[in-house]
Formats: sequence, structure tokens, C-alpha cells
Amino acid sequence: MNRPPEEFTVIKETDLLIFAADCLKASNMPDDHAALLARCLVNSDLRGVRSHGTRSLGGYCRVLREGKANATPEIRVLKETDTVIHIDGDGSLGYTPMMMATEAAIKKAKTKGIALGGACNIGHYGSAGHYVRRAMEEGFTAFSVQGSYPQYYESNKGKRAMYYGNPPLSFGLPSDKEAPVVLDAATCIMADYWRGPEYDALESLIPAAFFKSMGYTAVGTALGGVFVGLADERCQEIKQKYPAARLGGMVWVMDIGVFGNARDFRHGIDEMVRLAREEMIPMQGYDEATLPGTVEDRLEKDQRENGIRIGTEEVERLHELSTELGVAVTWN
Repeated sequence: MNRPPEEFTVIKETDLLIFAADCLKASNMPDDHAALLARCLVNSDLRGVRSHGTRSLGGYCRVLREGKANATPEIRVLKETDTVIHIDGDGSLGYTPMMMATEAAIKKAKTKGIALGGACNIGHYGSAGHYVRRAMEEGFTAFSVQGSYPQYYESNKGKRAMYYGNPPLSFGLPSDKEAPVVLDAATCIMADYWRGPEYDALESLIPAAFFKSMGYTAVGTALGGVFVGLADERCQEIKQKYPAARLGGMVWVMDIGVFGNARDFRHGIDEMVRLAREEMIPMQGYDEATLPGTVEDRLEKDQRENGIRIGTEEVERLHELSTELGVAVTWN
């Protein structure tokens, strides 16, 4: 899914931003929420994370227009202290409430060194890396995860243990001269679309890997779910009213200089990245060994300058959405 497309159209970043925001506004989303979501989707495209880029735009627009998520929520703060903020998304998509929680946590961490943001009653918040990277822009390290309550079975219709949920999570470690380390993934070792006999055979070959992913899923589901209040009665009511908003999210923001020197931290991450690239034996079929975040960093720099390579299938989807919503495409 997230390999570079073999057939593609090059589209400028600004054109994608305008089109995505216009489609969301045509689906009843407020201008500021639309601009934020468009920015996040295009950022994913820039980094080559096609699964969470503008490929998802049509699905979000349909969810909003069909009332499965609240297009015009009354987002409110449920609890706030010097180090914690808890936000109720009122059945909205997850991007705006979670970014609000992230911005507040960043502000608190600048004073206290560490802060926690949580959101409940939200829909899909996309790539967990959006919130981690925002904290990294301010010089912090961060962790984010999205969860549900009580289980994360949506991608596991057969309820087989080896496919036990797949909540998104991200860790981000800022660097100095090298690419940052950003693990932006999900908890299951199998992608949601990897199904079939060839994958089922792995269950007996590497059971330990699946036991680990089950553990990661359980922890992620709880931290992004019941931990942020999804067992509350109101959350159950929101889930019934807005079935696409049954999730929660959490972000943990930490000062990289809370124990040692922040400059030493950044240099240490530089060394990790450099040594992996220069000394590790690459995986079979790959030319080099890189830590998570390096490939995305390279793609983002390249595509921001030269345009984003959008796969032919994704471009066709965008043109269909253009016709469906009456929104003009902004590229040739």
C-alpha cells in the first residue's frame, strides 16, 4: 500500500490542499476543521504514507454527509490541570480534537516538562504521527495512540487472535542533522489488507511475533480507549448517535532535556540513525538499513519541492469525488 506508486500523476502540494479542504467544506465541515484535516492528509501523501493521505478523503466526506460523524461538533474541555487536558470531540472526526489536545499538551510541557492530552468521542484520527510530529516541531519527544472500548475488532471480523486489532500508534524522537526517528505504525504485525493462506501460515512459523502484537494491541486499545474515558455513559450514547465516532486518543509530550542535556539527546539520535545506515546489514531485498522516519523524511523533502506522486487509482478517486461534490480539481 505505501510503496511508491508505479503509475502516478504529479500534483503540487498547494493544489491538493485546496482541493481537499474544498471537498470537506462541501461536506459541511467548518473551514478551520477542513483546513487542518486537509493539511494532515497532504502531509501523509508528502511522506509516502498513501494509506492515510488524500486516498481517504472520499471516505471522510461520505461519513460526514451521511451523519455517521458530527460535521459541526461542540468540542469542549472536560478536565484541565497544569499537566493534563481531556477533550470531548462530540462525535467528530478525530483530527481537530486530537490536535487541540496536542497543542495544549505542548504548551503545558514547556512549563512542566511533561504533559498528557486525551480525547474521547472522536472518529478516526488518521496517522498517529500527526500529533507526535507536531510536538517534535516544538522540540519535544512524544507518543500517541488511538483506541476503542472494550476491544479493537473492527479489522478482525473473524476474531482470530493473530489478527487481533490494529490501533495506530507513534513514537517520535527529534534529531539534529540526521532524519528524526519516527515510528508511525500500528500494533499488529499484519496490515489490515494482508489476508489469505500465505499470511495464515505465519501463525505457526512465528507465533511469538503474534503474541507480541496482541500485547501491543491490548495496551494501545486501553490507553487510547478506556483510559481516555470511553467507558463513560455519554460515550456510549455518542457511539450510537455517531457510529463513526466510537474512538478515543491520547498524546504524551515530553521535554527531551528533562533528564539530560537536550543537545546531547539530539546528537544521540543522530548517531543511532547514522550507525544504522552505515553499519547494519540491510534486510533482504533492500539496499540500505534505515531507522523508521528516514524514508519519510527523504520523500517529504523531495515531494515538497518537486510535487507529490499520487497513484493513478487515487487520482481517479479524487476525480470521482470532484464530480460527486461539485468541487473543481485544482490541477491539470
